[in-house]
Amino acid sequence: MAVLARVRQAWASRAAPRRARHGAGFAPLSGRVGAPGAPTIVALVFRGVSSSEVDLPVARLAEQMSATVVFVGPEVGMVHGVDPSRAIEVSCRPDDAPFADVLVVPGGLGWKQVIDDDEVRSWLDRAAAGARGILAMSTGSLLLASVGRLAGRSATGHWLAEADLAALGATVATARTATDDGGQVVTASGARAALSVVDALADHARWSEWSPE
Repeated sequence: MAVLARVRQAWASRAAPRRARHGAGFAPLSGRVGAPGAPTIVALVFRGVSSSEVDLPVARLAEQMSATVVFVGPEVGMVHGVDPSRAIEVSCRPDDAPFADVLVVPGGLGWKQVIDDDEVRSWLDRAAAGARGILAMSTGSLLLASVGRLAGRSATGHWLAEADLAALGATVATARTATDDGGQVVTASGARAALSVVDALADHARWSEWSPE
């Protein structure tokens, strides 16, 4: 917990205020229901999340896997995302979230609030433990690392987060993407980088469904 406290303090002092890029005219993002028996992609959503990291990478994964998509967050309802400014509909709280075949952890300006939410962090730990595939982007890698799920694993994220990722036990990669556990755990510097690896993650999640326990 001392490491987490240092991470919070460091980001509070170093993160310069940014003006959110506005996305006037963007329709709200919401989940989707796949066919019966379809795998489920669960994405963590919070106020100030990067909507670009929720939108295209999740849509691409869902397309590749013909999956159901569920947005989970601290509160049910419309949440304001940034970069670009966009509403995202959260349908589940952590205590009633479905099993995640693939877990997606985006970053964004609001990540520091989530790292202090014990309920969200406890769920994130459980969801990551059971997921067949995990994608974390930008400061979302810090959220995943904060529950110990990147300890000893090769990982990347926001360029300002390298020292903090290392402090939380990750083996920091300087590339824009990093993959560990035979393709199960994928981290990326942001949405654009994530798009280069989501197809491989979808393949891993599909095939691991039939792998021996």
